[in-house]
This record gives sequence, C-alpha cells and structure tokens, in this order.
Amino acid sequence: MLQVARALRRLGAEVHVLSLNPRKQHADLDAARAALAPVTVDAIDVDTSLVSAVRSVGVGAPALVARFFTPRFASALRDLLQTRSYDLVQVESPFLLPYVPVIRESSGSAVVLRSLNVEFRIWEQLARHETNVLRRMALRAIASSLRRYEIAHLDTCDALVPITDEDARDFRALGCTRPMHVLAGGVEVHESSTVATDHSAGFLGSLDYRPNQEAALWIAEELRPRLLALAPDVDLRIGGSNAPRWLRARLAAAGQSLAGDVADAAAFLRPMGAIIAPLLSGGGMRIKILEAMALGKPVVATTLAAAGIDVRHGENILLADDADSFAREVAQLLGEPSRARALGDAGRRLVESRYATDGLARELLAFYEELTKSRRVSLSR
Repeated sequence: MLQVARALRRLGAEVHVLSLNPRKQHADLDAARAALAPVTVDAIDVDTSLVSAVRSVGVGAPALVARFFTPRFASALRDLLQTRSYDLVQVESPFLLPYVPVIRESSGSAVVLRSLNVEFRIWEQLARHETNVLRRMALRAIASSLRRYEIAHLDTCDALVPITDEDARDFRALGCTRPMHVLAGGVEVHESSTVATDHSAGFLGSLDYRPNQEAALWIAEELRPRLLALAPDVDLRIGGSNAPRWLRARLAAAGQSLAGDVADAAAFLRPMGAIIAPLLSGGGMRIKILEAMALGKPVVATTLAAAGIDVRHGENILLADDADSFAREVAQLLGEPSRARALGDAGRRLVESRYATDGLARELLAFYEELTKSRRVSLSR
C-alpha cells in the first residue's frame, strides 16, 4: 500500500491517505508521515476490542469486519470528503467496506475496492488445517460469515482491484460484475543485489496473522529437525511483529528462537543464504517473496506461498510442499553458493521485469482514469 501510494504520487497523482491505526498494530504517526512523504497521511486510532465489535455490529458485517468500524473514523472520512474533491477513493480490503455508505453520502467519487485476497478462502484453509475440533468449528463459522458478507458486497464498489488473476477469476465466478483490474504486488528494486554472508535461512512475517503463525510453527516443529539433520550448522531464523505469547512458547519449546520485531526488513534478509516461505494457507500474493527476490536472495517456498507470482521451479525459485523435500531444497541451496547466487539473480530479474512498482502503478492509474471518465459519461446521461 505504501509503495503504490508513493508510485502514484511519482506519476503525478495527488494522493491522500486516511488510515486506521489499531492499538494492536499501532504505528507512530510522525514516522508514517515521514514514510509517505510527500503524501498526506492521517491515522485514526481505533479500538479493536470486543466492546468495539459489539458496538459496531449494527453495520451489518461479521464481527471480524465490524470491529474496524468506529464513528470517529467515519466522521474523519466524512469531513475529508466534504472539504476536498476526489476523483476516486480506494478502499483497502473488505474490512473497510462498512465505510462505503459514508463515501457515497459525502462525495461523488468513484469507489474502488483493493483486495489482497479472497478473504474467506483463507479462513476456509485455516479450518481445514486445524486439528482441534472446537477451533476448527470456530474457524468454519468465521469463514462462513465472511463468505456471505464478501459475496453480498462484490458489486458494492464501482470497480475491484484484486492482486492476482486467480483471485480475479474467483471473484467473477462468485458473481462480481464490476470492472476489474489486476494489480500485482509490487516492490521497489534497489540498484544492486546482495550476497549471503552467513549460513542461514530465514522467514519474516507479521506474527499476528494466522497463516504466518501456522508457517512459523511448521518451521519450528516440522522443518527445523529435518533441516538440522541435513545441515547441522544452519542458523534458522524467524522474525516478525506482534507474536502472541502462546506462539512464543510453542517456538521456544521446539528450540526455535524468535528475532521479534524487525525494524528493517532488508537488513534482516540481506545476510541470509536463503529465504523461506512455507505458507500452508492464505490468498493473494506474498510480497515477502518479491522483496526477497528484489534483494537477489534465493527463495524456497511452498506452491501456495508462490501462487500469483510468475515463477518457475528450479529457474527463479525452489518449490516444495512437504517437510522432507523442503529441508532438502534448503540444505542443498545453502551448500551450493553458486547455485544460490544464480537462483537469486534470476529472481531479481523477474522482479525487475514484472513486479517493479512504478510500472504496475502506471497501469493502475490508466485504469483509474478510464474508470472515472466512463463514470462521468454515465452520470451525465
């Protein structure tokens, strides 16, 4: 989101960001403004507690969505739209769909939903992988409520911007009739690639996100013993923010240390001999893979983790879907520096040609210009 906002600004668009700032993932407002400069940003704090969810259930959304609705944010959004004129409002994720009526009431702007995945699919996957009966039932209930909500709101906005062709096809099959533009995840490519400086493999992700928690546990409990049997001197690292206490305890019990919050993702990834992405559930596209490739790092991932990225096994990535084969791929990669370097260079070339942010943003801006033009013509009739 940050990179798209910056890229649109570089292309000449005037971009303002109004963002929630949940306490659980609280961000420093001054730092956010500095990161987005010269884009204007305002972050509204929101309480995502049970009290907030109960108070907001009147918006007619599942609790997982309703918890992000707050009258204060709705008021700030209304004030912004009534004091400034915008061609288009981009709504990030279905979790902000309850604010669309506020946008409609306060402006004549086109409204676009930017969707990073088909959200309910993730929860369906989590439910399938859950072994605890009660938790599986709870996950199925969440998935079911999200499915009903997402399908009911497929045409709420004027257009939909999914992250992969697969998601676009899924949205169409579910009934979306709105114009659609696939905006792949993009990254900023630095001037030169980097080489590994140590015998390590690492995973980086937000550890309050269920698919990343699942992956971290799989690394510690399934991958780690197999990898150490093949490469006893390997340093296996997990980094990520907001790891809950129960996850820290499970990782520690398996002998896996946790780097914790990572202030600079590139600095964390740069020394490693391999980046691993063993996701077992999730949707959309894993930007962490593109970021690693942009740094020239070789990547080992599950097929699902690499979904949506135009990669080829053995050419610019290594794919493995079970613990034994995953461990073998990582161990062999760390033992062959020249092969690792070639794989990393190929991944970097892929990112440069297909996933550089400015090129993707240019295509998005053209879609937005056509959308607003067509909408003006339609409204004038």
